[in-house]
Amino acid sequence: MKKASRETLPEYNLRAGVRGKHAERYREVGNVVLLDARAAEDAEIWAPLMSFVWDGAQFCIAADTWLRPAKDYEGFNQYAYVLAPEELDRCREALHWLHISRKGGEGLSAGEKINSFLMALWIARPTATHVPFRFEETPSGTKPFARHLDRFQWIRGQVREHVRDEHLSKARDLLPGLRRAYARRKRLRNALILTHRGCVSTSWQVAFVCWSAAAEALLTYSRGPGVTGRLARSYATLVTVSQAGAKRAEELFAKSYSIRSDIVHGYAHDRSGSVRNLRDLATFSNILRRLWSVVLTNPDLSEILEGGDDVRRKHLLGS
Repeated sequence: MKKASRETLPEYNLRAGVRGKHAERYREVGNVVLLDARAAEDAEIWAPLMSFVWDGAQFCIAADTWLRPAKDYEGFNQYAYVLAPEELDRCREALHWLHISRKGGEGLSAGEKINSFLMALWIARPTATHVPFRFEETPSGTKPFARHLDRFQWIRGQVREHVRDEHLSKARDLLPGLRRAYARRKRLRNALILTHRGCVSTSWQVAFVCWSAAAEALLTYSRGPGVTGRLARSYATLVTVSQAGAKRAEELFAKSYSIRSDIVHGYAHDRSGSVRNLRDLATFSNILRRLWSVVLTNPDLSEILEGGDDVRRKHLLGS
């Protein structure tokens, strides 16, 4: 069998889609992805936010990231030669666009910056918001275009239609810690990527396994037996301050995490009730969102969780 080219394999990161015929734009040296001259240029990036319902006009999420009204982005018509008519219609339907300024040579790609915003928004407020494609302009005059094949999904019963300023403010607070953890390429990056794969999965079992693996990546400090109880106690320690609250959080985590065990050990084959399955998935989604809310807004805690098991154990057990 012919050995597969490394350049066409899916990447373990937050990029959308799989590198394919345009993989020649990249070459890898160790864990570092080097871009060619065109990809290393400065770029202005904009993307329509679909199913994003917000009453505001514009909002600064980060120094390089804004939400802006659709009237500012009618230039998508110049891309009609690569967009299908229905895709042009989708651009016209978007009420707000995400605008990102990217410096050449930055560690995060355009796709990763877009997905980091979508994940921060998901943690702050689960909605049906997704990005189908993005447009770029560079100083040299090139106008790259990309479809986002891996789109954020939503769970019926959990999803909320409207976004308010307070949710965007929370996403703004989460984004720096999220991007910093991803760029550092340590333990939290692994949990972020697993979280992202759950967010874009169309299968409830795949999403559940990815999210539970992300939670374990955040909470584990031992390879010993009794993993469910140990993770549940770690979760309760991080997200609660009262003894009563800790007990409830621990019980909820243990009950939800047991579903992950049923899935991976083959005991979930008869869970045919879609309403029940999605309700349980939403519960664990909320557990993980609550955990990320604490971790990403606390730099000291993030630093601890980036450390080895001994560092984590000392913090989580207080000894």
